[in-house]
Amino acid sequence: MQFFTLYQIDQDILMCSKRNAGFYKTIFLSAVVILIGSVITSAAGQKHSDPDTIDINRVQLSLNIASTALWHVGTETAVTSERLPAIVFNNTIPVAKSEKVSASLIQKYIYLKFVVKNTADTAIGFYFLPGYYYSEIALYKVNVPGADVQEEALHTETMGFKKIKLEANQTSVFFCRIKFVRTTINTLDPSLIRDYYLAAFIATNQNAARSINIITFVFSGVLLMMIFYSLAVSLRNKNTEFAYYSGFAFCLGSMLFLKSYLFQTPSSFNYFFEAYFDFVLQAVGTFIYMIFLRKFVEARKNFTFLYKMLLFEQMIIIVSLLLFSYLYFGTDNYLLQVWVENINKYIWLLSTVVFIVYTCYAKNKLLNYLAVGHFFLLLGGLLSLYMMQSSAGFRKHLPIVLNSAIFYYEAGLTIELVFFLAALAFKNKNDIVEQTKESERLKLKDERQEFEKQVAVFSAKQEERNRISADMHDELGSGVTAIRLMSELVKSKMKEETLPEINKISSSANDLINKMNTLIWSMKSENDSLESLILYIRIYALEFFENTAIECLIEIPDSLPDVELSGEKRRNIFLSVKETLKNVLKHSKGDRVQVSFEINRKLVITITDNGVGINSEKLRHFGSGLKNVKKRIEGIDGIYRIEKNEIAGTNVRFELEL
Repeated sequence: MQFFTLYQIDQDILMCSKRNAGFYKTIFLSAVVILIGSVITSAAGQKHSDPDTIDINRVQLSLNIASTALWHVGTETAVTSERLPAIVFNNTIPVAKSEKVSASLIQKYIYLKFVVKNTADTAIGFYFLPGYYYSEIALYKVNVPGADVQEEALHTETMGFKKIKLEANQTSVFFCRIKFVRTTINTLDPSLIRDYYLAAFIATNQNAARSINIITFVFSGVLLMMIFYSLAVSLRNKNTEFAYYSGFAFCLGSMLFLKSYLFQTPSSFNYFFEAYFDFVLQAVGTFIYMIFLRKFVEARKNFTFLYKMLLFEQMIIIVSLLLFSYLYFGTDNYLLQVWVENINKYIWLLSTVVFIVYTCYAKNKLLNYLAVGHFFLLLGGLLSLYMMQSSAGFRKHLPIVLNSAIFYYEAGLTIELVFFLAALAFKNKNDIVEQTKESERLKLKDERQEFEKQVAVFSAKQEERNRISADMHDELGSGVTAIRLMSELVKSKMKEETLPEINKISSSANDLINKMNTLIWSMKSENDSLESLILYIRIYALEFFENTAIECLIEIPDSLPDVELSGEKRRNIFLSVKETLKNVLKHSKGDRVQVSFEINRKLVITITDNGVGINSEKLRHFGSGLKNVKKRIEGIDGIYRIEKNEIAGTNVRFELEL
């Protein structure tokens, strides 16, 4: 039903249209005629329109003619000078072109047309500057309508400026054919400068960016300090990653320094730098930084994904550099060259985003420091890209610094550098801790090896002592015992006719057996204990005074601690006690001797008799015996004292630290 209604309405409209077809046809034809006439009139007016005439006599210093000169976008092939007057020029240069020239215009020739007159009575010289940066500038003039086009061949020592001279009361039409340098910072902003003002004009333009240049120079100085620091760390600690960081800082610092130092300087090197070398420095610096980053965080061992991503991006940089170089040196395809550069920068930004996301996933404190710095670097890079690709930037009333692409890039780099230094401090702290742990581990290992070595030497000594003692017991002991037995046998056979020499042999053999037993006892490692020493002294003292008139008393603590004493200490203590007991028997003239043992942190052996006491004037009668005792005790870091008791007898004291 609805379809039928719509169909009926359409039929009514159609019938109405047929009735009024003649009227509508007349209106339509009239509109077409008016439109075509307007277009033709506009084209004709535009084709034949001339720019406003500029009176150079009224220009005191300089005059921007972007709003006066007409412009035309040509092709990649230059138009000859004879055909310049036939070019259809558009209106005045748009404001956007004075700030940034689009990449599509870089490969094409641009033509300008302006008219200058001299109302003065004398000739006036001035310079024409189309803008920055141009690989070709050709200036032509027509003095009177219909005359031949003449090329202005006068140049100055400064590239980019054309010298013009107008005679008194002369009016000339100027045509300019220009071609841009293959860079992204070109401007189309023509000006006329009086000849006496040229140097000041150049200085004024360069001083306009003085604030951002100062910031760039300061940042370049910071990077220079980082180069020195990185090289010092690399040479001192043999860390190759810091050598890579110094290479990165050198490339980046050189790029930023040259950008500011060569700012608006029309020179061949600056054109080459802006068109090609700045990207190479940035790409090589980024490539080196990725090597540093892989080594700095030990990505190959700790972060496999990050390691592969950085390697992949390094391969992209190599391919981009090769392709960029081929496009620059081997072709004129600037659009593809810009595409390669921009794609490479976008890949850097994308990899930064991936790195930040991966850091959040990895949860590593060292990566966290780097990720925060890379976030600000990403933010600065995005703002810098916006400023480079935007024709207007931010608001014009803001300071020039805030409308500079390089400022945001440097700001991001500065914050990234701060967090990198924080990451470096964190890593150095961890490295110091790890080095300390490793040093302690190696020290403990060395001490353990030294201890094991000493144990091995000690065990070897003990085994050798046991072997020697066993040999002495088996070989010498049996021989000396045989001598004693034979001497006793001879004495029994000789009865009353025994020779005194036989008695001496028997006595010497007995004495030698006792000494040998003592030596064997001191050499056996199984006797290296305090308990063995005390028991051996006790047995010896009781046997020594057994058949004498002196009563021997031994005082021993109820419990003896398990303390190890070397054979040397046991032997020296025993021989010192033995010598003291022999002196008691020979010189004391008493009937009782007491040997006491005190054990605390020291071993104290006290030998006390009730004899006549020692006379200090007769100490020389004891010969070298007491000297040997003192020497033995002091040789094992002990203390030896001998003194007369207040009532009677002598008191001898031995002290030894346990």
